[in-house]
Amino acid sequence: MNILGINHSNDAAAALVVDGRVLAASQEERFTRLKHDAGFPDKAIDFCLKTQGWKLADLDAIGFFWNPGIAAEAPPRRLVNSVRHHLEYLYGVPSRLLPKLGERVASVEQTMHLASGRKLAIHYITHHLCHAAAAFFTSPFEEAAILTADGYGERQSTTIYRGQGGSLELLAEVDFPHSIGSLYAALTDYLGFRANSGEGKVMGLASYGHASEYVGKLCKLITFTERGFELDLSYFEYFHDRPHRYSDKLVALLGPPRVPESAVEKRHEDISFALQAVTEEAMLHLANLARQLTGAKNLCVAGGVALNCVANGRLQRETEFEKFFFYPAAGDTGTSVGAALVVEHLLNGGKRSMEVASEYLGQGFTLAQVREVLERGQLRYHTLEDPELVAARMVADGLIIAWFQGRAEFGPRALGNRSIVADPRRKDMKDLLNAKVKFREVFRPYAPSVAEESCGKYFGSPVPSPYMLRAYPTRPELIDVLPAITHVDGTARVQTVNEQQNPRYYRLIKEFGRLTGIDCVLNTSFNIRGEPIINTVDEAIKCLMTTGLDALFVEDYLVVKDPAKVAAYVKA
Repeated sequence: MNILGINHSNDAAAALVVDGRVLAASQEERFTRLKHDAGFPDKAIDFCLKTQGWKLADLDAIGFFWNPGIAAEAPPRRLVNSVRHHLEYLYGVPSRLLPKLGERVASVEQTMHLASGRKLAIHYITHHLCHAAAAFFTSPFEEAAILTADGYGERQSTTIYRGQGGSLELLAEVDFPHSIGSLYAALTDYLGFRANSGEGKVMGLASYGHASEYVGKLCKLITFTERGFELDLSYFEYFHDRPHRYSDKLVALLGPPRVPESAVEKRHEDISFALQAVTEEAMLHLANLARQLTGAKNLCVAGGVALNCVANGRLQRETEFEKFFFYPAAGDTGTSVGAALVVEHLLNGGKRSMEVASEYLGQGFTLAQVREVLERGQLRYHTLEDPELVAARMVADGLIIAWFQGRAEFGPRALGNRSIVADPRRKDMKDLLNAKVKFREVFRPYAPSVAEESCGKYFGSPVPSPYMLRAYPTRPELIDVLPAITHVDGTARVQTVNEQQNPRYYRLIKEFGRLTGIDCVLNTSFNIRGEPIINTVDEAIKCLMTTGLDALFVEDYLVVKDPAKVAAYVKA
């Protein structure tokens, strides 16, 4: 089957699945340049179809990441106006196409008649089922427990499924407004960052905090139960139409909220630490419950909370599961893939391909297309026979490069195709990147990309982490060797790379290792603060010319703005 999956909320996205294989996927923000774009993903849809030379008439079905019928009857009463706003304005679903209100079923189907005379099935699928399907059907596991946790779906905020073969069985659920994701977002708002965007900043800030009275205070907000958890909702306002997601009661508990862009105080660091501690304990509790309910040896995790790499690291270390799969596009972006896979496997009985998720599903460019952009801009560039070696030499000598190769990553992490790469051994590299290139908060860490076989040599676990979704401790004796990628708490958000996963990026890392003895580089996303990751060659050139980047590698081409800086690395 040819199936298009659509997410039309935070981080709107589209994905194309053909006979169970994900062939293309991208966030709308990559095309509109609006970070976390929540508009209808028409540009992402157009991209997905164009990868195959298709039109809408070539599709058999569309999977939509949300079942509006369930959402419209979601209690409590005060949520109804908010939900109607979602239906009419955010999701753009015409009332005549809405499922019958009150249908609490996993999915409902409608039919669209195309001008060609073909019928196109449109399936409205529950949000957390989409999360679970994305995680399980792209994992390497024939059987697994699946844990999803985010802000909210139609009613659910957390689910536990059993995945087996081509089936998913719901075993436990927690309904909104009781929500780990909404708890974290509310405290993100309290700490002066943008909810549904700044949670990663809070996670980074938490490492600067310490155990204090705030841990006990935040523990008051949540109670763990035999079926999940409950929040004390008197501390929150995220289910009301109010300016902030937290209530006056939370302010009375923690003190005045931080004003956005103001100085970060020790109190803010300690509150972040406490929030992170509570979140980790909640995820451990839920994972242990999933183990108890399923008896499975494998765990798949998805939903926005699964982007919390510190919590993921604890799941790996402290639960009884043997193997883990953290879906790379864990946030709402990934529900586009999940919606299509629900249609393929659960609704039509399609056979699983058992292909592990690829993260490189976005837009790419041919050599001819790259060259046309460079020549049109009358830019200085060199054609390289061995770009990986030249890049490794530059990085080893302290230069900061942009690495633009192949198809863009799908999801929030840059994993070697739209990356900025630098030397992890330099103590000043973090400050240089913040000041010259990224222009972001000083407390946010940078991540390592390490050759998979060397992971255990530098970090506290040899288990591969290909999607940069697990935090491992840097080995104590190497903290001073790798200061630029080791966070203040002694950990690193590790990405492991092997030759099969990304041959060119792997070779860059290995060449850097040959020159320095360290099979590891600093990797951060190719963008600046407040902007989506670079998507096109034109955008890459603009970033090179307006920041402190030293060089840009685009496929086989090296683009420079200061010839003197690269004269030693290329032939005249």
